Order: sequence, then C-alpha cells, then structure tokens
Amino acid sequence: METGSDSDQLERVFLRLGHAETDEQLQNIISKFLPPVLLKLSSTQEGVRKKVMELLVHLNKRIKSRPKIQLPIETLLVQYQDPAAVSFVTNFTIIYVKMGYPRLPVEKQCELAPTLLTAMEGKPQPQQDSLMHLLIPTLFHMKYPVESSKSASPFNLAEKPKTVQLLLDFMLDVLLMPYGYVLNESQSRQNSSSAQGSSSNSGGGSGIPQPPPGMSFYAAKRVIGDNPWTPEQLEQCKLGIVKFIEAEQVPELEAVLHLVIASSDTRHSVATAADLELKSKQR
Repeated sequence: METGSDSDQLERVFLRLGHAETDEQLQNIISKFLPPVLLKLSSTQEGVRKKVMELLVHLNKRIKSRPKIQLPIETLLVQYQDPAAVSFVTNFTIIYVKMGYPRLPVEKQCELAPTLLTAMEGKPQPQQDSLMHLLIPTLFHMKYPVESSKSASPFNLAEKPKTVQLLLDFMLDVLLMPYGYVLNESQSRQNSSSAQGSSSNSGGGSGIPQPPPGMSFYAAKRVIGDNPWTPEQLEQCKLGIVKFIEAEQVPELEAVLHLVIASSDTRHSVATAADLELKSKQR
C-alpha cells in the first residue's frame, strides 16, 4: 500500500512539473517537493527508486536550462546533515546543494557559509572537497566584526579542530594554484597509474605532465573542481582567504604559511594584502 502511495505521489509531482510554465511556478514546485522526493531514494522498493530517478533526470534538464531558478538550499543542507539519512540520499542531496548554492544571492551565500563548514563534518572527503569549493569563493564577500571575538565570529571554529585542519589544507592548495592552470583528466590518470607502478618508471617518465609546484594531482583536481574558476575568480578566492586569516578566524600560527605563500602570488592584489598582514603580525 505504501509503495502504491509513493508511486502516486511521485506521479503527481511529475504532472505538476509538466504544467509549470514560468520560472516562478517551477521554483515553487521544486522548493516544496525536491527534498521529500530525494528522501524517497531510501525506499526499499526498486520501482519507487526508479520513478524518483526518472523524475530527477527530468528535473535536472529543467533546472540547468533555467539558471535563475533557486533551489531550497537551507532545507537540503539540513537533510544532508541528518545522521539518519542513508548515503544514497545524501549523495544525491549534495548534487543539488552544489547546483543551487552558487545561484543564491551573495548575501544568502554568506549567511549559509558557516552551515557549509558544519555540514562537511564526518562526510566522505570528495564531498568535503565539494563543499569547500562552494565555500571558498564566498569568503571574499564575508563581513567580519572589527573586534575579533568568538561570540561575534560568523565561523565558530574554536571547538572544531578537524574542520579547521580541513579548511587550512584546502586553502593552502588554493593559494598554491597558478592562474590559468588546466588539468587534463588523462594527466591525472597517467599520474595515478605511474604512482602505482613507479618501480618501472625510472627512465620513461620524462613526458608525464607535472602538477603545479607544491601540489599533487589530487590537490590540483580538487581545487579545480567540477566548475573551474577563471583567473579572476581564483584571484578573488585568494583575496578571500587572506581576508579570512586577517579576521583571525583560525589560529594565527597555523595560518602564517598561507600568508607567506600568498605574499609571493603573481597577482599584485593578493601579494600586497598578504604582505601587509604579515607585517602587521610582526609588530
């Protein structure tokens, strides 16, 4: 009986989507039905799961063709963090978080930035990397209190040493990333296979492309992500990281290396900002 009910509900959502003509109508349907539809991926009935997948394929086409459509990111983030949610549900939920978060107004992205950090706790590393890739561009737009205090800080990281380490590692990779670097998938695979069989690689590895200095292929790949940043966007990301460190959101000693690397950046804006912050810490 429950299976029939689930199938009927999904069919009704299909019909509503089919009748949605304007962006506003489509957005209202998505906001109301996307989170509960994703939850039905935990159904024990294969027919229900198959129906959900059909609906999501249809939905993806509609969403991607309409870039102004907003997704219910707050609800999706709550659902993503639910400890009772099965991995199949969270794996699909993060797809829509990745799709919808960059569409949000900048102010809303800043408001939800701390939630992204909270959401990555205990998640698989590829998903943590995806959430970091969403978070880092937001840092440029964040507003921090003039007087640094734990209570006023947008990111309450004092009690989250593991999250701080994840964040600092990712930030370091972003700062090391050269502008305009392109990572071909074939390079990554070639490097991976050569690492596994390095004993036979002593004489024939000269033609293998190298990752950026100080970075592994994995580090380069996770910084590039699914939607690579333009050089201008990467510059903003680096400035946002310097601003984040300047606002004392992480322990000072743990961020000195980041400032040293940023002070040698090839973009004047990044190098100057980092250099000024380094000098202020030496006073």
